[in-house]
Amino acid sequence: MATIKEVADKAGVTVTTVSRMLNKPDKVSKKTREKIQKAMKELYYKPNEIAQSLSKRTSNIIGLIVPSVRNYFFCKIIDSIENYTAFNGYKLLLCVSNHEREKEIEYFSMLKANTVAGVIIASRTQDIGESVRMDAPIISIDRKISPLIPSVCSDNFMGGCMAAQHLIEKGCKKTAYFSGSPALVGMDANRRLQGFESVLQQYSMEPIVLELSEDRFVSMKYDDIITAFFTEHGEVDGIFTSNDIIAAQIIRFCGQNGIDIPGKVKVVGYDDIDLASLYTPSITTIHQPIDDICRFAVESIVTYKDRSLPNATTFPVRLIEREST
Repeated sequence: MATIKEVADKAGVTVTTVSRMLNKPDKVSKKTREKIQKAMKELYYKPNEIAQSLSKRTSNIIGLIVPSVRNYFFCKIIDSIENYTAFNGYKLLLCVSNHEREKEIEYFSMLKANTVAGVIIASRTQDIGESVRMDAPIISIDRKISPLIPSVCSDNFMGGCMAAQHLIEKGCKKTAYFSGSPALVGMDANRRLQGFESVLQQYSMEPIVLELSEDRFVSMKYDDIITAFFTEHGEVDGIFTSNDIIAAQIIRFCGQNGIDIPGKVKVVGYDDIDLASLYTPSITTIHQPIDDICRFAVESIVTYKDRSLPNATTFPVRLIEREST
C-alpha cells in the first residue's frame, strides 16, 4: 500500500500539502487537489480514516458494540446497521464484547480515543451505563442502560399482551413463558413477561415462568431445560418464548416426542428472525421491526448535530400468525 510520502513525491508537493488536502480540501487550490487526487488514484492510495479523525476531532466511523455474533438476533442487528451506516456514507467499526463488562468499557475508551462519530450499543451486561462517558452521541438498542443515554426499543410490553391474547383466543388454558434473560440484567425485553401476565390476569390465569440464564442466551442451547419442563408440566398447552430460537427448539422437541404442534401445544416466539418463517412448522411470533430500529439508531447519530436525541423511542410490534398456533 502506498504511503502519503509517495503520493506527495508523485504529485510534486509536500507531505503537509497532501495532509491538508485530505483534511481541509478547501484550503488547497483546485489545480493542486487534482494533482494529488491523480497521484492517489495511480498509486491506489487509501487514506487512514482513523488517523484523519484524530486530526479533525471527528470521523465518519460509527462504533457498534454487541455482546455476541453467534446469536441470530445480533447478526440481524449487525447486518442492518452496516447497511444504513454505508448508505449514509459512514463506516462501521464492530466491537464484540462476549458479554464481558470490562471489554465493553475498553471498547468505549478505544472508540472515544479514535473520535468516532457516535456509538450504538446493544449491551446485556449489568450497570454498564455508569461507566459510559463520551462526547460523541451514544444510543442503546433494545435496552435503557442509563437515564442519560437515549434508547430505541420495540414495544415489548405490547408484544407480551399480543402473545397472551392470541393464545387465549386459540383456546389455551395452561400457559408458560420462557425468558431469554434474568430480570436482574434489566433488559427492556423483560417487559414482555409483564405484558403477558397482565392479559392472563384478566382471565384469572397465571403462567409458569422459566427465567433462563445469560449463558443460555449465548450458547442458544435449551434442550435439557425443555426436556425437564415437559416432564414436569405436560399439561401446558400454550407457550410464549422471549425469542424465536427458544420457540424453534421447543417445536423440535415436540416433533421428536410425538407432541402435536399446534394440536396439543401452541407456541409463540418473539423477534421474527428469518428462521421463524423457514422452520417447520413455521413459528407464530411477535415481529419487532429490527430494521427500522437500526435505521433510527444510525440516523440519530448522523443527524445528531441538527437535533437532540429523544430519551427513549419505542417502535410498534405486530403478531405474525403462522403454523405453530
